[in-house]
Amino acid sequence: MAIRDLRTAPAGLVLHTDVAVIGGGPAGLAIARELCGTRIRVTVVDSGGFEDDRALDSLNTVERVGAQATGQTLGRGYSGSLAWLNAIPAFELRHRGLGGSTRTWIGKCAAFDEIDLEKRRWVPASGWPISHGQLMPYLDRAAELLNLGPNVYDHQLYGLLRSPPDRDMFGDDRLRPFFWQFSHEPGSSEPMRFKQVARRADAHNIDFLTHATVTRIDTDEGGGRVRSVTVRNDHGGHAVVHAPMIVLCAGGIENPRILLASPGARGGGLGNQHGVVGRYLADHPRAMIASVPDRAITEVSRIFTFYGLADPAAPNFYLHGFSLSPTLQRSEGLLNCAAYPVQTLAQDDPWHALRRLSGRPGKDMAADLWHVLRSPGLIAAGAFERLHRRRGLPRKAAALRFDALVEQRPNPQSRVTLSRHRDRHGVAIPRVDWRIGEHEVRSLCRLAEEMAAAFSRAGLPEPLLPDWVLQGNAQDVPLADMAHPSGTTRMGTDVRSSVVDANCMVHGVEGLFIAGSSVFPTSGHANPTLMIVSLALRLADHLRAYVRTAGEQQERTLPKRRASGVQARALKGANLSFQKP
Repeated sequence: MAIRDLRTAPAGLVLHTDVAVIGGGPAGLAIARELCGTRIRVTVVDSGGFEDDRALDSLNTVERVGAQATGQTLGRGYSGSLAWLNAIPAFELRHRGLGGSTRTWIGKCAAFDEIDLEKRRWVPASGWPISHGQLMPYLDRAAELLNLGPNVYDHQLYGLLRSPPDRDMFGDDRLRPFFWQFSHEPGSSEPMRFKQVARRADAHNIDFLTHATVTRIDTDEGGGRVRSVTVRNDHGGHAVVHAPMIVLCAGGIENPRILLASPGARGGGLGNQHGVVGRYLADHPRAMIASVPDRAITEVSRIFTFYGLADPAAPNFYLHGFSLSPTLQRSEGLLNCAAYPVQTLAQDDPWHALRRLSGRPGKDMAADLWHVLRSPGLIAAGAFERLHRRRGLPRKAAALRFDALVEQRPNPQSRVTLSRHRDRHGVAIPRVDWRIGEHEVRSLCRLAEEMAAAFSRAGLPEPLLPDWVLQGNAQDVPLADMAHPSGTTRMGTDVRSSVVDANCMVHGVEGLFIAGSSVFPTSGHANPTLMIVSLALRLADHLRAYVRTAGEQQERTLPKRRASGVQARALKGANLSFQKP
């Protein structure tokens, strides 16, 4: 593995590789990892490096327009050491540097439902060109990479748990149980940081070009095949990376921005001959749909908590929530959405105090020790729940609420274009017009109403629903983006309504591929990382086959006799592997 820092490289550097991967987040690094040790030379190009560099954050600036640019927002729900992420403006919560979004994520993962990939009559422009069954092998491989447990997220999980929920509140006709997993570093409680995946990609064929911000992608004169990537940095360094295959893995905002900023054969951006690049922008609008009365917090939190697998050696725990059932979605024409519990811990929560004491005791050490000593019953109960029943720790909570994420109906008017304003590299910044419609709000309302009905049937105190649910006033819904932009280079078979094909290659541009949530035709409600990594692994398999096919085609164009020296040098210069990796 070679790491080249563009800040110290000579200006005008020219590099040659087989595959240029733009972006060192989960998608780009999953692809590089899969190609480790093959004969395919890979160069990962990233705007940052291994270390944190907050000076790069200004490159994430966007111009926001439309109703959602000034509407009431809720925040993203981060707490503790990550609370500062709530203040970052919508669509600017992006991380430049190896590891990408996993530098600050909490590891939350879930697979998309089968219905998410289906063509639904009540969701125009829905339907993926690949099926859920085709993705399952890659979901399992992605789960292994992310250090997750089995890809089971509904009632079927009950049989795998050490002690499933004591009360099964949901069937499959209205609401159904839904669970989330959390990706962690092996042997650690720390969320998985893909920066470590980059460090472990120590193979002869993997190189990194760091502190190199991509400003454009160039093609041949006809615009039908990629040729190179141009990069710059703040120190005056610039370089050109030549590659017959380029994989754009820069995220749901940067992917369309780079395409729109690159010259296409007909102008208007690369791969944008039908004006689709940047359209269908979606996120996961987040809303608080219910709070729990104080008297019921303990009872409800015992149901909606973490559950561990039956295998005592398995470190995986699943968070219990609920989602709209496919049956209800079909019968009422609803979008997929799900809710999960969020606790606000009391100041004297003994487990929080114990964690502080076991780390670096601060000035409140005496108070923390008192909180622990005065709660022996809660400590003992927590040890029993965690070690024997493999459940989440019982906490002393000041409040308990349920937050929900909803998928967005594909809308071509919700989009990313280029602003008249430019960044310090002279590239137009993204202009974001994010649109949330009535369909999303109606689906969230139904989720809240069905939650209240399910609690009543189970004999639990009725949850407190917000006024926008009770009054059905869609204008007063406090919503937030979750930094999950998707759909802006969507996958499909129709070139008039999609940007990439089923193999994630840009329509009409040979050798240009896109990975990440920007290729999602629809967004589901699940956090996107597991699906992003799954599609990246699928694309890595395709790239290996693509390289072999390209090599075979070149070999067939040569005379049957031994290739001349000129021909041999040409093939060598192409850097393509003609042997099975």
